[in-house]
Amino acid sequence: MKHFSCLLALGLLGVHGTTYAETNKHETTVTLGLTRSLAAEALAFPAQYPPEAQPVEIERWIYGRTTFSARPFPKDSYVQHPGRKVGTVGFISYTPFPGARTLYSCITNDGQDFFTSEYENCEGQRKMTHMPILGYIATTQLPGTVPLYRCIRGGFKPRPWADHFDTISANCENQSNPTNEGIRGYIWL
Repeated sequence: MKHFSCLLALGLLGVHGTTYAETNKHETTVTLGLTRSLAAEALAFPAQYPPEAQPVEIERWIYGRTTFSARPFPKDSYVQHPGRKVGTVGFISYTPFPGARTLYSCITNDGQDFFTSEYENCEGQRKMTHMPILGYIATTQLPGTVPLYRCIRGGFKPRPWADHFDTISANCENQSNPTNEGIRGYIWL
């Protein structure tokens, strides 16, 4: 299954360069960190989801100074994400599949940073209560997938702070002073 958005991405990247926007009647979706070469890599082979996989979008949200990845909640759900949606990272699976690992939604013990982790103990921090499991990602590159990186950025004003974020951009989307913490797995566009 190929996503129409990837085809649209190739056309728009010729005009816009680093990200693409798909507009429909309801909203605009921006795939964050998508470059022409990443789109070409994803389109080189048709995306093939394992039969057990159920694709679900990873959205990027901003709340205060923290950036986080989340699955969409139903619009009529009593629980909604704080902050505002700024785009889409890609697609993971809502269900486990062979060769997948769990991606957990975590928060630092001081509540200042939301992040994803492949470790159930959230690297010594806490799991999010409303969505402890974000989904399942491929551990090896499958046809139509691209690497998912976890990056961290930070600063010292007005006080020291750090912000983890997920991206398909190996250069952490050119954020100032970023650190790429490596590939977490592989996702579909």
